[in-house]
Amino acid sequence: MTSLQTMRLVAGREFRERGRSRAYLVSSAVTLLIILAMIVVPAVLRSQGRTFTVGILGSGNEPILAAAEALTAADEFPTTLRRVAFEARDEAVAALEAGEVDAVLVDGRELVVATAGGFGGSDLERLLQQAAGTRRIQDLLAGDEAAADVVEILTSDALEVVPLRGERGREVGQRGVIAYGGLVLMYIAILSYGTWMLTGVTEEKSNRVVEVLLATTKPWQLLAGKMIGIGLLGILQFVGTVVAAVVALRVTELFDLPAIPVDLLVAMVAWFLLGYAVYSAAYGAAGSLVSRAEDAQTAAFPMTLVAIAGFFASFRALDDPSSTTAVVLSFVPPVAPFVVPVRVAFGAIPAWEHALAAGVTVVFLALLVRLAGRVYSGALLHQGGRISFRDAFRSAEV
Repeated sequence: MTSLQTMRLVAGREFRERGRSRAYLVSSAVTLLIILAMIVVPAVLRSQGRTFTVGILGSGNEPILAAAEALTAADEFPTTLRRVAFEARDEAVAALEAGEVDAVLVDGRELVVATAGGFGGSDLERLLQQAAGTRRIQDLLAGDEAAADVVEILTSDALEVVPLRGERGREVGQRGVIAYGGLVLMYIAILSYGTWMLTGVTEEKSNRVVEVLLATTKPWQLLAGKMIGIGLLGILQFVGTVVAAVVALRVTELFDLPAIPVDLLVAMVAWFLLGYAVYSAAYGAAGSLVSRAEDAQTAAFPMTLVAIAGFFASFRALDDPSSTTAVVLSFVPPVAPFVVPVRVAFGAIPAWEHALAAGVTVVFLALLVRLAGRVYSGALLHQGGRISFRDAFRSAEV
């Protein structure tokens, strides 16, 4: 049997066994439900608009409430303020403490709330503060027309936004949004599926299944097959989640999705595959060094640290994709999968530089797989505790 056929068998086994496992099915369902909930719930709440119950005590409150409703009148789903009148302050405070009203407006000068809102107060508090400020400006002006002008000024943009280089500037801005979203998704996916590789290797080693597999396959073939099988499962889950999220966003119209340029889509997919291959090989080698699942994360900590550093380093590319730092990081293989797609999004990487960065990463991947395969070979049959990287490397069959 050829090496390719062996890797195909191992990959098929990983795909079938893990694909129908309860852990995979539950994680896929939970991930999908969380993503859909994050989209559908805000959309439902937005479609219903916001309704606040405001207690009013004394005089001078109605102009402020009217101004608050005018400030949100231009919104697609305006805020509704329901009034509840009180005769005494004690009665109003009791209703507030009981949750019957969200706030109490007193004589147009005082706003009583249950607790002081953090980070600038609650939405209702900010709205009423803005409305009260609007009324104060209106009081300084004469005539109804002037008052209407104040509301229009406060609820509209005073400056026309003209993007640099016209439509090109707007396109660059949209590509930047896509790059940021893709960067976050890529980081989550690479770490998640790399961890699958880590736990998969550790589980097989701890339950001695690997000893049976090594009777018919070479260690590097087993490692490569597991990378392919787990990678296919991860991509299937990832693509399914993204497609469901896009469909939900289109249906709910929560916000406008920019069109993803073909060149950027191709770059993101290609670099996702490269990033997954790099980290899964490293995670696979780390998983073979330990015999217990609880030790796996400790062994993989260096790779996780590198991934986190690469993710945060990519923000430098978001700030200035043509900077020297961004250019240098494009040729650092563990970081390049996070940085290069960002530079592609902004059109800040020449074709030759992109090709060279990909070539460097592919060469690094080939060397890493060879190294990981040797460590994998030397560590797989070790039981009884964690083996060091050096000992695993030295004990491997050449």
